[in-house]
Amino acid sequence: MNIQSLIGKFKRNNQARNTLTVVIQPSELYFSQLTGVDIPSKVSVEDGSWQGTLRRCLDDIELSHLTLDVVLNSKLYQTYQIEKPNIPPTELSGALPFLLKDLISEKVTDIIADSAELPGGNKLQVYVVVKSLIIELQQMLLTLDVQLGRVLVEDEVWGVSAAELGSFLLLQRSKQRSFRVSAFVEHHCAFQRTMRGIASPLTGVATSILQLDGIALELQRSIDYLSSQLRGSSLHKMKVCCDEEELQELVEALNERLNVSVASLTEEQCDSGEVLIKFVSHLSANAINLYPDSIKPKTEHLTLANIAIGWAAVGGFLLTMFGYLYFQHTQLNNELQHYAKQQQQAEQKLAEFNKRLVKHKPSAAKIAAVERLKADIQGTRASLKAVAEFDKSQQMGYSGVMKALAKLGRQDISLNSIFIDANTMDLQGLAREPKAIPNWVSQFQSDINLVGRTFEQLRIGRNDQDIVTFELITQRENK
Repeated sequence: MNIQSLIGKFKRNNQARNTLTVVIQPSELYFSQLTGVDIPSKVSVEDGSWQGTLRRCLDDIELSHLTLDVVLNSKLYQTYQIEKPNIPPTELSGALPFLLKDLISEKVTDIIADSAELPGGNKLQVYVVVKSLIIELQQMLLTLDVQLGRVLVEDEVWGVSAAELGSFLLLQRSKQRSFRVSAFVEHHCAFQRTMRGIASPLTGVATSILQLDGIALELQRSIDYLSSQLRGSSLHKMKVCCDEEELQELVEALNERLNVSVASLTEEQCDSGEVLIKFVSHLSANAINLYPDSIKPKTEHLTLANIAIGWAAVGGFLLTMFGYLYFQHTQLNNELQHYAKQQQQAEQKLAEFNKRLVKHKPSAAKIAAVERLKADIQGTRASLKAVAEFDKSQQMGYSGVMKALAKLGRQDISLNSIFIDANTMDLQGLAREPKAIPNWVSQFQSDINLVGRTFEQLRIGRNDQDIVTFELITQRENK
């Protein structure tokens, strides 16, 4: 048994974990719901620290074996679009920081990066986060006995938020953030632009025609640019999800000013965080994850406590095996004594029977007499068998054959000589004409005593009186 298999035997059993998702927005945290647990769906960020707010919320949750998935807002990460390198997929994750070294100000060892391949297969959309942010989040959760599951990005969630649409435009704004226009192709963000200088709200009592015209102009420029850059994609629909805006009013205003179809992302007025928490479960298992295995805490299984437990388990196992083997030994020893006693009794009986056998052993004279009697009996049986066969052949050869020949008597055939023994029958006689002979012989097949008899020779001639004579010599019968 190697050390790895030994460690595997003492690993803590995996227990069913509850997964909670939190969406981090600039001013609020949004939580998914767990059955049987009272968790607020939305919590305001206090003192500008979402980490502190998150810690206080998790402190209030009395739930063990909790895994937390985190969705970062776009303020907490950066995006880059680069040419796809000729690197195997298994090595791409580790190579991304070095591919971005000319684009970022941080050291390559201070960032975490993950990427998604864009349609066309020649470009990558890369998401970058500062490693210290993830490490601090990880350490904070460990103190609360909470396991960090995945660190997701909101751009990937927006890509699956339009239900059946895989390619679309999105105008989005979160609270305390600027308006952003994004283009999604096959659910992946292929273009993103932040529109600065446009203040919110655009609708409601503070509606400004000038502001609406300004944002419509910026959107149309982006649409025209995308039409030339993403010619293979159909981007004719725009979805709108803007916090602190009258969505229906904004949609109508944009429909009047843009050459694409504009509609609200949701049927009801919802905050961006609510939309994200609703659609985060639609992400696939291979979605962007900024919490790689390389920085996950390694569980030390070969601790002093585990070693003590292991030795105790081994000791208990050995004691159990010793008790079982001792019991088996006792049982087998008792059976051995029982069989030894039976063997001794059988040997005594065998000796007694051998003594009796010696007394009943016949003498040489008696054995010779028995052999002579056996030979005499066998000779007598052979004689009786020969006599029986002779009698049977005689009965069949004389009475049966003679009766059959008499029965087949004809006017044109006259027999002068009949010779019969056990195996042959020779006939001599006269015939009125030669053809009468085969006609007469053919009648043998109708009688049981003559059927099957054939003749080796047929001799036909004439005597001195010019009468036809014949001689039939019978073939030997097969036994």
